[in-house]
Amino acid sequence: MPVNSPPLRLPGEHFLAAQLFFIAGAVGLWSIAPTLVAGAYPAASVVVLTHLFTLGWLTTSIMGALYQFLPVALGQAIASERLAHITFGLHLAGVVLMTTGIGLHRATILSAGLVLLALGITGFLGNLLVTLRRATRRELTWWALSGALFALAIALLFGVMLGIHRFTGILGTIHDLALRVHLHAGLFGWVLLVIVGVSHRLLPMFLLSHGADERFGWWAVGLLGAGTILLALFHHVPIVGRELPLFLFMSGLLAWVMQARIFFRRRHRPQLDAGLRLSAIAIALLALTPLALIRLLLPGATPASRVLYIGIAVLGCTLFVAAQYYKIVPFLIWNRYFGPLAGTRPLPRVADLYAAREANIVILLLAAGAILVPGGVAVASTGLLRIGAVLLSVGALMQARQLWSVSRRRP
Repeated sequence: MPVNSPPLRLPGEHFLAAQLFFIAGAVGLWSIAPTLVAGAYPAASVVVLTHLFTLGWLTTSIMGALYQFLPVALGQAIASERLAHITFGLHLAGVVLMTTGIGLHRATILSAGLVLLALGITGFLGNLLVTLRRATRRELTWWALSGALFALAIALLFGVMLGIHRFTGILGTIHDLALRVHLHAGLFGWVLLVIVGVSHRLLPMFLLSHGADERFGWWAVGLLGAGTILLALFHHVPIVGRELPLFLFMSGLLAWVMQARIFFRRRHRPQLDAGLRLSAIAIALLALTPLALIRLLLPGATPASRVLYIGIAVLGCTLFVAAQYYKIVPFLIWNRYFGPLAGTRPLPRVADLYAAREANIVILLLAAGAILVPGGVAVASTGLLRIGAVLLSVGALMQARQLWSVSRRRP
């Protein structure tokens, strides 16, 4: 293990909680399929499900991954491991209470969840900002993560206002505008910028494609960051704060897709393992997001078009994050328990810590589910969406079981 890396417990507790949220979100898709097909995105059940994926699965996974990733990528230890454990507890309780309060329509539970969530994310932001400030390497990853933290702060601010609005109506007629800022800052400013920054280091490492042209990665960071800034400062201004940020977000997404394509084409690893295959599928799914946005902006778009647009983005990010678990978890376990014995006895490879055949089945289930769920929304088929939800749920359960088995492997 690198000397600056925290104990396995810190990322491990985040990963375990995130996997449970993933399973809950996937299972929940089946029960609210008719609501999604109808395009009723303001419904409480849709809001709960969205946050199980975005705050529960994606954000919790990212938090755990960054605690392990930053010391290696930037050569700087996390500012405070104790604070990291505290913010994890606050974040976990906040997500549970917030989604419960929305689902049961209980203002007191929702308020408690918002307070805990705000404290947890604010503590996380402060911890990482201090870490980034101390880092001496100011490469693409540093800039991507710095922009992502700004976006997370904006998403949190507007999210708290939207939560208060559910019981007070404080936002009035600007509710839809606040929702747009919250969604885009969270998905394209926070989640996607982290994916860009982290994948810039992980994809070349796992694909053995070091030395590939990185210009599209820089374009992706610049465009996504610019879109986030314009959205945050000028969201009330037509064109500059509304349409232009969408154009920048989609351009940044496509720039990252091009960068990932370069990494895959320049690879020296002939065979792709489970994690890299699922990464490629996730990138292809995310590349469809601009098409879904175009459909949403065309005349005659239905409310289901908005569900389709956000759904493709969320599920694309979901697959990419799920793919990284097959790389990160075995790597951490091998380094912690097997690495110190290198040279003293025959040891398994990192990829040998999990069954490749079962992992390939998980990939098929997750990929099929992530395609059929938005497909059901697109063709207004509740049955198709439910089939996708079942496949996604089984895939999430199988992956969680397999990763738990990996975490218990010892020499």
